[in-house]
Amino acid sequence: MDIASFQTSLEHWGYLLLFFASFGGGYTAIVAAGVFCALGKLDINLSLLISFIGNCIGSSLLAYLARMQKKDFTRLLQKHRRKLALTHVYMQRYGIWLIFFSKFIYGIKTIVPLGIGLSHYSLKKFIFYNIPACGVFTVSIGLVSFFASNWMLELFSKIEKIESWKIILILFVFLTLIFVGIQALSKKKH
Repeated sequence: MDIASFQTSLEHWGYLLLFFASFGGGYTAIVAAGVFCALGKLDINLSLLISFIGNCIGSSLLAYLARMQKKDFTRLLQKHRRKLALTHVYMQRYGIWLIFFSKFIYGIKTIVPLGIGLSHYSLKKFIFYNIPACGVFTVSIGLVSFFASNWMLELFSKIEKIESWKIILILFVFLTLIFVGIQALSKKKH
């Protein structure tokens, strides 16, 4: 497959791929869409809309299926009982804010709809708050990746003009500082 056919396929099938990847609530798809939008291969508005719809349907469907197939999901999630119990505790403590914040925490964004589906929490109320939560998640991650991509493209165009030995020296100093910082933070204090 050559580059031109890949670009054509991306322009035709990229939105469908984005929808199904967002259906699972994945960061990677939204970030990749933001990067491709910055490169001019996809439209940012359409990408955000498709990602939003996929994310809403995916998490709402997960909660609905957990509610309707409670016995099967309970059996499948035996290893994750502690996480589900924590979800119930966090729902009581944080309320609707958990729905918003769970979108941004990897691993929790799947457990929260499942926990809500397995609990007595109202599905209508979850879907009502899930819609703006999906919007905030999609727009924030999508726009950050879009603008960060533009910034990185500008940075790379400036780096092209710098001599290679200077880049290697800057990279070496940066990595040395990171290494020294990690060593200093990981020393045991007596």
